Amino acid sequence: MIIAPRSAAYLALLVGLASFGPVTMSIYTPVMPSVGTDLHTTPEFVKYTLTTYMLGFAVGQLFYGPLSDRFGRRPILLFGLVFFAASTIGCSFAPEIGSLIGLRIVQGIGAASGSVLSRALTRDAYDFNEMPRIMSWIALVLNVAPAISPSIGGFLGEAYGWRSTFWFVGGWGVLLLVVVIVGLGETNKFKGKGGASFASLLQGSGIMLRDRRFLGYVLTLSFAFAINFGMLSGTPFILQDRLGFSPREFGLITLMSVAGFTAGSFATNRLIGRVMPVTLLRIAGWFHVAAMAVLATFCLCRVETWWAITGPYMVLSFGSGMIGPNSSAGAVGLYPRLAGTASSWVGLAQMGMGAVGTVVVALLTPLGAKYMALPLVVGLAPFAILTVLSARLLKKPA
Repeated sequence: MIIAPRSAAYLALLVGLASFGPVTMSIYTPVMPSVGTDLHTTPEFVKYTLTTYMLGFAVGQLFYGPLSDRFGRRPILLFGLVFFAASTIGCSFAPEIGSLIGLRIVQGIGAASGSVLSRALTRDAYDFNEMPRIMSWIALVLNVAPAISPSIGGFLGEAYGWRSTFWFVGGWGVLLLVVVIVGLGETNKFKGKGGASFASLLQGSGIMLRDRRFLGYVLTLSFAFAINFGMLSGTPFILQDRLGFSPREFGLITLMSVAGFTAGSFATNRLIGRVMPVTLLRIAGWFHVAAMAVLATFCLCRVETWWAITGPYMVLSFGSGMIGPNSSAGAVGLYPRLAGTASSWVGLAQMGMGAVGTVVVALLTPLGAKYMALPLVVGLAPFAILTVLSARLLKKPA
């Protein structure tokens, strides 16, 4: 095995695996209006290509983790990367919007392998106390890629058309596939031991879903990312169709919101060891509430400019940057023997609820006729409140 666990190369691989799913989503957002023009469809249907990707991503979480607990991380990861690369090529040749919507589901299923197994590989190499700090470093570095990818997507879209974004992420998937084939050995120390049967995996899932702490971590993460993905699906059309920005300009503007997520991850990294992760989670949700309150104020006062959208987006992204590493580390760290299964539930809840956020924003699009950001406010404010409430599950019962 060339790449040793706990090495710098191993950490770099974790970042690469964790990032190609989010990059596939964010690199596509600047070209969404172009997709609608080229395939002669409406913005609502284009938004569903983002929703179906996330639904596929959520479905994929169900089986990669349990299968990797039973058969090992390496073979399941190889399968997922091949599946992703093939489906991405299919997306690049989609002739009409219906085909693209369907293929995005398949692509999301393949992309889920990187997200699920990067968390499981982290748990294989690091103990429970190390995980929040390691996850925060991964999240911090990880945000560079999604921060840059909308700019890359905007450039590719203007220069070569929206299909080029799929060739880009497909190439990334192939590169990761080669690295895993050449350099990664099996890391699952519990493979073939207790918890390897499917009956045991189902039993383990039942235990997790009855665990108040596990639910607290998972629900806090999922509600926070419902807001982020809802914003991700709604802002391209507001900034480009309503405010007149080009895809490349949109990509540059989104750097601000991703900077918020990066700052939140960095703050978590610096505070771990001095502040309990549970305390950070219970504080972080209030950033979402504050951001949605500010967004609602701007909306109702008819402040229709780019900073009235990206400013609140940056604030809520800061809160999500604190929630992401702490929730993921907490949930997966509770069950080292079933790290893959726990990772699957984390990803399923995160992406499933994220897909709900995009659907809500798409369905509420007509509300934006008079008040530009009203679909975002009405659709996403409830999730902000639920983020705060779900973190209270982590309080010890009286």
